[in-house]
Amino acid sequence: MAAILAPDFGSATFVVELFLPLLIGFGVGLLIKKFLAMGVIVAVVVALLIIAGSLSPDQVLKPLIGFLKSSSTVEAWLTRVAGYLPYSSATFIIGLIVGFLKG
Repeated sequence: MAAILAPDFGSATFVVELFLPLLIGFGVGLLIKKFLAMGVIVAVVVALLIIAGSLSPDQVLKPLIGFLKSSSTVEAWLTRVAGYLPYSSATFIIGLIVGFLKG
C-alpha cells in the first residue's frame, strides 16, 4: 500500500505552483475589468454621437457586422490563448475574482 505524502509547504516548487496561477488570475481579472470599462466608454461616446446626429447607426453597424463575420479567426485566437490559462485552478479563480473586484 502506497503512503500518501503531505506537500512540503516550504518548498519553492509548492510556493510557485500556488502563487503563479493566483498572479495570472489577478492580471486576467484586471484586464477584463479594464476592457469592460473601455467598452462602456466607447458605447456611451458612440450613443452620444448618434444622438447628436454626427454619426448614423449604419456607420456603426456595418463595421460591427464585418467584425462578426470574421469572428472565426478571433475565436480561434481566443481558444488558443485560453488554452494557456490555468482556469481549472482554484487559486486562478480567486485571483481572477480579486483582480476584477479590487483592481
